[in-house]
Amino acid sequence: MTPPSEQDARHLKRLAALVAQRRAQLGLTKQAAGPTCGISYMTYWKIEDGQSVRDSSYAKLEVGFSMRAGSCRAVLEGTVDSITLQDGTELIEGGQIARFDAEALADGLPDAVTKSAMLVAPELTGRQIRELNEQVAEELRRRGLIP
Repeated sequence: MTPPSEQDARHLKRLAALVAQRRAQLGLTKQAAGPTCGISYMTYWKIEDGQSVRDSSYAKLEVGFSMRAGSCRAVLEGTVDSITLQDGTELIEGGQIARFDAEALADGLPDAVTKSAMLVAPELTGRQIRELNEQVAEELRRRGLIP
């Protein structure tokens, strides 16, 4: 088998990092990841080791890890640097980009501001904390970050 070019090797390593990141996100060991996707442990190991496997193995990996179809091939071809999951979350090397949920932010904001205020400024009264909550919410609304 011909060794991969330097560019191909970079793409294989990028895919390996993204797959390992997704496996960790799912709380799977390497031993469990293969069977979860319907591929052998050795085939899975090759993917995380940056070795090339059959397209059918990448397709099974995508299904097992809830990745959008064709994500692995796109990374290997160098057309993308990330993998998009079925829920729209995007995995990037070393992190992930999730869809921003403005409603969840608005719902959690009062509790977060209250707890933070009590920790850093315990001398504030309940009324002052409520006013702080209102001011933070108003500023975020003005910026268009919450409804």
